[in-house]
Amino acid sequence: MSFKHSLSILTSRFSITYKLLVFVLIVTFLFSVLTVCALYPTLADLRNNMNELALGDAIGNYVREALKGEPELQAQAYENLSSKFDQAGDIIRNNSLQINLSIVWFVLIYLLYVVFFSWGQYCVSDVINHHMSSNSKFGFSSNLIVNFKKAMRYSLLYTAITIGFMIVVALLFWLSFATLFKVAPVLGLASAVGIFVLAMAVRRALLFGWIPAMVSDGLGVVDGLKKAISLLKQRFAYALGLYVVYYIAWFALTVAITLFTFGVGTLFAISISLALAQACDLVIYYRTVGKRYYIDVLNVVDPSIKQRSL
Repeated sequence: MSFKHSLSILTSRFSITYKLLVFVLIVTFLFSVLTVCALYPTLADLRNNMNELALGDAIGNYVREALKGEPELQAQAYENLSSKFDQAGDIIRNNSLQINLSIVWFVLIYLLYVVFFSWGQYCVSDVINHHMSSNSKFGFSSNLIVNFKKAMRYSLLYTAITIGFMIVVALLFWLSFATLFKVAPVLGLASAVGIFVLAMAVRRALLFGWIPAMVSDGLGVVDGLKKAISLLKQRFAYALGLYVVYYIAWFALTVAITLFTFGVGTLFAISISLALAQACDLVIYYRTVGKRYYIDVLNVVDPSIKQRSL
């Protein structure tokens, strides 16, 4: 029932997905430019040395000779390619400081990107909350400005809390993919996707009440987190089940849209899924604390009616 209500709410305020898409595009573009500006000069020497090495030409030459099937020329091309790889290894070792610095830059920029991305998620939740609580409309752009300080405090703490979680998930994802893929490629890929879906669902279920407690009850960042933790005993299993279904559907939808639109519709699919996830959080929260809410302009739901279907 929560999933059905979330879809109805998103349909009623579907324009929020277009505004969120614009926000995602702007933030992604700005941080892409920032990433290039940070990494391009840092890796300039490495890039120039690799270009001078002409490793790509050596690989292409080896492939051509291998296809021709002449043993002597193929052996020469192989020796040349091996020499190029040895030189490439030396170049990488000589530029290890620049490479490590680039990794640090990339991680810092990514974390900052998560902070700004979460700012948008918070504001989407506030817009949806106004619809659910009083059937009123609050513009997304104005929300970004009005709630900037509170949303940023939430974003910073959220990013700090989830850093460790993301590292563990990344390690599990890589280990399952790297180990099983060698034995059974399909099983390795399936296990990696399964770990990703389950991990995302667990993270979402653990924090489902955080933003809703802030936007619905006006709590601060820390008090909202405390309220969210206090609700886990009541709703964690239910929220986990809902989000497992949600992320499976999200993954399938995103892959399908990416393939059929050749990647053009990917960000739009992400925008829809983000808005729907925020609606799910709010619906679960409202039902848990017993608040009535609008699912559209005419219909109000009384959460005292217990319905457990997704």
